[in-house]
Amino acid sequence: MEEISVRAESAEQDNPKPSTHHTDFIMIEERDSLNANLSAVSKKLAVMSEERDLLRANLSENLIEFERLLSLSKQKKTCPVGWSSFSHSCYLLSERSGSWDAARKDCRDRGADLVVIDSPEEQTLLSMITIKNAWIGLNDKEQEGTWKWVDGTPLTLMYWATTQPDNGGKQDCVYVRKDERRSWDDGWCLTDYRQWICEKTPNPKNTCPVGWRSFNHSCYLLSKSFGSWDAARRDCRDRGADLLVINSPEEQNFLSTITTEGVWIGLNDKEQEGTWKWVDGTPVTLTYWASDQPDNGGEEDCAHVRSDEKKSWNDLSCSSSFQWICEKVAENN
Repeated sequence: MEEISVRAESAEQDNPKPSTHHTDFIMIEERDSLNANLSAVSKKLAVMSEERDLLRANLSENLIEFERLLSLSKQKKTCPVGWSSFSHSCYLLSERSGSWDAARKDCRDRGADLVVIDSPEEQTLLSMITIKNAWIGLNDKEQEGTWKWVDGTPLTLMYWATTQPDNGGKQDCVYVRKDERRSWDDGWCLTDYRQWICEKTPNPKNTCPVGWRSFNHSCYLLSKSFGSWDAARRDCRDRGADLLVINSPEEQNFLSTITTEGVWIGLNDKEQEGTWKWVDGTPVTLTYWASDQPDNGGEEDCAHVRSDEKKSWNDLSCSSSFQWICEKVAENN
């Protein structure tokens, strides 16, 4: 027995047990390593969470844009009568001539602007629209030699004629020549014997309520009853409209298709005598007054359209009794 005990003691001396301190040190190292790994994993998770949130935000934005484009694609886009359709725009060659500024005003009155040529195909289109010289939406009025389109974009695509532009005496506005290439030339902005080309984006098909007449982007209704100017306006506003505002020659001509009688329109100088304004607050720039009118013959502060062939305007007492024409924006289908 003594021999066995001695052997056991000898074995314990040859293979001593690990000390408690050594074991603790190993555990601390393992813990620190685990903590470091956990911290690294947490950081990766945080980065992945940020990336996930960013992807979700981008997906949401893309879905919204997709739905918007899908909605637009379902809308039937149309150009007004008399306009030519090409690619994503509508084009109109003016019937009359005028200065560059008059040309631009006419286009803007139509909800358009002078044509901006930004592709070779659009340049080629000019030969299909006109065989005469015509103003386009290019000028260097702001800074000599720095040509810009009316939409603010700089000039990148050019079809200048040989030796042009030459600024031959403050020639700040551009027109297309009637040559085969429809080359560009700079001319005096006040030159008033050139036509022009308007351009605008086609609109969804406009619809009007039953009984209303459609023209361009508006709906028109001739009243069945008679009343004062104020009663007329009240009736129009009750219908979600207002008295007619005439802001183009085409709209003035359109009156003859609505009625042959005299009617109230949305023009008055109630606020200040002699200062005529439309009911939408805009000043009068286009006028069709009858000869010697307006004459304010006895506090005549409201305008009506006469029953004559020209549909000329006249000022009358606002308490006079006439039919009237309401106008409102057409709804998009």
